Amino acid sequence: MNKMTIKWSVYAGCFGRKAMKYKFDADYIKRCLTYGKALYEKGLPIIYDQQHLATLVGYSKKYLYRASNGPSYFYRKFKIPKISGGLRKIAEPLPSLKEIQRWILDNILYNCKFSKYAKAFIPGKSIRENARFHRNQKTILSLDMKNFFESIPSSKIYYFFWWLGYCKPVATMLTNLCTLNGSLPQGAPTSPALSNLVCYRLDCRLSGFTVKNNIRYTRYSDDLTISGEFNPGSVIRLVEKILHDEGFELNKNKIRVMKNHNRQEVTGIVVNDKMQAVREIRRKLRQDIYHIEKYGLDSHMDFTKQERANYVKHLRGKANFILFVNSKDRDANHAVEILSNY
Repeated sequence: MNKMTIKWSVYAGCFGRKAMKYKFDADYIKRCLTYGKALYEKGLPIIYDQQHLATLVGYSKKYLYRASNGPSYFYRKFKIPKISGGLRKIAEPLPSLKEIQRWILDNILYNCKFSKYAKAFIPGKSIRENARFHRNQKTILSLDMKNFFESIPSSKIYYFFWWLGYCKPVATMLTNLCTLNGSLPQGAPTSPALSNLVCYRLDCRLSGFTVKNNIRYTRYSDDLTISGEFNPGSVIRLVEKILHDEGFELNKNKIRVMKNHNRQEVTGIVVNDKMQAVREIRRKLRQDIYHIEKYGLDSHMDFTKQERANYVKHLRGKANFILFVNSKDRDANHAVEILSNY
């Protein structure tokens, strides 16, 4: 229930009459409405207690207690390869917990204010918008935060929900439903949005410095990009200090300083002049399409030992990404045309 669906005066009147019917005293009703109005004015769902939360998400209070107090039983854990090498740990919530998390995401988190410098996992934002902000700059500095989700402890999540205005029992249960082993799990639908919201102060501190110095800053999840005219060494030291203050660690193995006479790349997109996907992706797609046209898809599949459906889907995805970055890319448009026959 929020201010977009019902006027506060109507809600307060209905609540008061029902509460009096059940013999609650005037002081209790006043305290409830004061609590509820603070949430209402922020456009957030009013949640009075843990039982109320259970009703809103459509599960029993007993189930929420189990998921909240023993979250490790409600996740499927596996590893996937990282692009940079090594394995990334994924903890995917079971369907029931994922449904609850989706409710929290849609009804609470997406109604909160995100930093304008955060470009990932926010409706309407994209990797393209993140890259576009850094076009035609003299220097681009790319930085990475180490173990990003694992560095955000449950205590910060609890404080966030409490700061929104939720009472301690509700804030505690919301926190437990969104965290695993004391931090944000990589794989939960709530983790990306929560990471952005928790990083609001970090974004404010870094953007405050960059605006003051007439340079640019954005954050795409754990990737920080700063561009303009500046001394990279001084900026790196400052960013490292601010990250440390905010509970994060700079990944010193992923620091990249890119001058405008070399290829400048922001989250996989070249931004020197016109934006486009990196050359390696475009070249590989062009080669694959050439072989498909010359030898036929089946023959090419036999040679590459790929599964037909997955391979075509993979190539379409690659072509669509290139076109998402630059809709006029001739080779990618040609690839889409050829792949439409399969």
